[in-house]
Amino acid sequence: MEPSPVDSTLNIFDRFAEEGSARLISDLGNPLLMPPAVLLGACLLLGQSPISTLQVIGIAVLCYSVLPFLLTLFLYRRGIIHSLDLPLRKTRTVLYAFSIISATIASLIIYQLTPTLHFFIFILSLVFLANLTISFLLNLRWKVSVHSASVAVAGTVYYLMFLWGITEYHLITLILSLIHLLLLLPLMMWARYHLSVHSLTELSGGTTAGILLTIIELIIFTNLW
Repeated sequence: MEPSPVDSTLNIFDRFAEEGSARLISDLGNPLLMPPAVLLGACLLLGQSPISTLQVIGIAVLCYSVLPFLLTLFLYRRGIIHSLDLPLRKTRTVLYAFSIISATIASLIIYQLTPTLHFFIFILSLVFLANLTISFLLNLRWKVSVHSASVAVAGTVYYLMFLWGITEYHLITLILSLIHLLLLLPLMMWARYHLSVHSLTELSGGTTAGILLTIIELIIFTNLW
């Protein structure tokens, strides 16, 4: 029995709704937005002054978000890439290299602010830099989901802040971690898979790398200083 016109129309609307939801989740969880968001959360949880927080967020937005986005937009308009989702592994190389340079600048500037900042903020900037560098190297051979990795990184950072007791807001920090790891991460994996940007293997690889690398890097960096 063939579906009625009404059923067909409803199915079309359902597909559009799912597509729109997946796109919204993907855009809101864009990896370019995650470092400023995590740094903002860390500044608030560590009780940084409003001026110091604004300085850090200004640097983060410029170096982690605006500059890489402008390069992506430039590559798109020149026809070098054909989708802002960068579904092809080889098209991500230039953006990774540029982002590493931009993240290095961010770390150097944030380091200059450490006399008035909690040192953990600088360590977080090193984590973002290290993750970008490792992602660049991985991308030479494998494609993984940076969207999933960035959400996993955020959740892991908050969990370790809670576990190590470096913030007075223990319950809030734990809740933030659980929201990222148990709610936002599955939603992001669903969205990227639904948009046909990544396979399940690439999503799992990004998630695993985001969690493990962040744990290792935070342990190393906190013990170096």
